[in-house]
Amino acid sequence: MTRSCRRGSAALGLRLAALLCLALVAAPGRIAGAAPRVYDAPAATGDGGAAAPVPPPPPEYHTQDLGWIEFAYHPSTRDRVRPLIARADAVRAELQALLGPEALVAPVKVRIAASLAELDRLVPGGAAGPATSLSFGALRLAVLSDAPRLGVDAPDLESAFRHALAHLALDEATGGALVPRWFHEGFAVHAAGDGVARRAQRLSVAALRGGLLPLDELEAILPGDGDTGRSLAHAQSADVVRFLADGERRPLFVRALEQVRAGAPLAGALEAAYASTGREIELAWRADVARRYGFVPVLAGSLLVIGLLVAGRLAVRRLRARRSAPPPPPRRRLRVAREAAEMRQRPARPSTAQLVATLGARHRSEGDGDADVPKVEHNGQWHTLH
Repeated sequence: MTRSCRRGSAALGLRLAALLCLALVAAPGRIAGAAPRVYDAPAATGDGGAAAPVPPPPPEYHTQDLGWIEFAYHPSTRDRVRPLIARADAVRAELQALLGPEALVAPVKVRIAASLAELDRLVPGGAAGPATSLSFGALRLAVLSDAPRLGVDAPDLESAFRHALAHLALDEATGGALVPRWFHEGFAVHAAGDGVARRAQRLSVAALRGGLLPLDELEAILPGDGDTGRSLAHAQSADVVRFLADGERRPLFVRALEQVRAGAPLAGALEAAYASTGREIELAWRADVARRYGFVPVLAGSLLVIGLLVAGRLAVRRLRARRSAPPPPPRRRLRVAREAAEMRQRPARPSTAQLVATLGARHRSEGDGDADVPKVEHNGQWHTLH
């Protein structure tokens, strides 16, 4: 009996040890403090284990360390990188105002490549794929490119910098908790100000058509292909974060992140901070979208119609001003032609000089009373004949 108990205890101990080993193997990144984040590039995690080490920048790169952030960039990108360095502290202050003082306390590294080949060499673990900017939360690293991919517009370096830094800041504010992708990406898009006009247009059209996506479907749609549904999911994700952190609701947003940092799931933290259920939060956001974006297409359409009417009226006036007078009727044409012929046959009116000469001669003739009396000259003197 004693041997059986000992054998049972030993077997139980072996099973517990095996379970512990499996747990350690299943989560090596979490034990090492390098668990991948939902927004990490695929190259950041390799085979799903610990993240690859951060490769050093090439020797020709310039570096500048601001204490909390270190920039390394190719010399040819200096003119575009210097403004980022000058505004880095301001961007950090904006993110801390959104997330709280815990954001961006740990050091951050930023690598900026001048070409896509250099970007691939700077990415931990391999090529960057189609992306021109990548964030690695476990490594506190952002890798950006100053050159576009084939068939893609040139990247907005400042917007990409803000976007990547927003991912890292949210990751730090939540203590590295695994929050939904839509929340991470929505916060980064909102904080960076990416495509505000395009997002407003998509939300306006969706609100008028009743096509806003349910919030519980954003997570499944967001990682999909670049279609209309994914664009709308991006716009909604960013606007939900905007609604949660807007104005007087910002302290509640920070409180929810503190609860996530303490270990609470995001959905429960939001419900506790805003004292509302998830459904109530979604309904409040939809009402805000209706007020904020629902009238935009109607207003834009009305302004467009008014502008077209004004432009058309001005065009008609210009055409009327440029248009010549209509030709006279046939009878009037004959009369006008006859009058023109008579005017050509009339003697020309004397000029002003001719009139002056005529009047002067007439005045002299009137002043000389003996102009018609014959006169003769004798011995150098003139004599009048009577």
